[in-house]
Amino acid sequence: MPTKKHTQSRSWSTPVTYVMLGLFAVVSSFTVGIKTAGEVHTVGSIGATGLRTSGDIDGNGIVEVRDAIQILEIARGYSVATPDELLADPNSDGHLTIDDAIRILNDLSIR
Repeated sequence: MPTKKHTQSRSWSTPVTYVMLGLFAVVSSFTVGIKTAGEVHTVGSIGATGLRTSGDIDGNGIVEVRDAIQILEIARGYSVATPDELLADPNSDGHLTIDDAIRILNDLSIR
């Protein structure tokens, strides 16, 4: 009697899956970079003026994965935060850190 193969269907097309995979890739990349490069310095909010949506670092009006990547670049020291970028600090502590990027990615995965 022939046996019937059981195949599992995987739903890799859901937005949550893509965001979680993106979160894992981005955070693990920067974690490796931070562990191998040394000390990380946060950037303070001196001189920030105006209004910005929380988490919208690039100022395009949409909070997206690109904003989390930009925060990680600032936290790692690859770029320097402008006063306007500091206004979009997701947790409003005046510093752009890895925790802020994780907060954005977590919020995106819930949507």
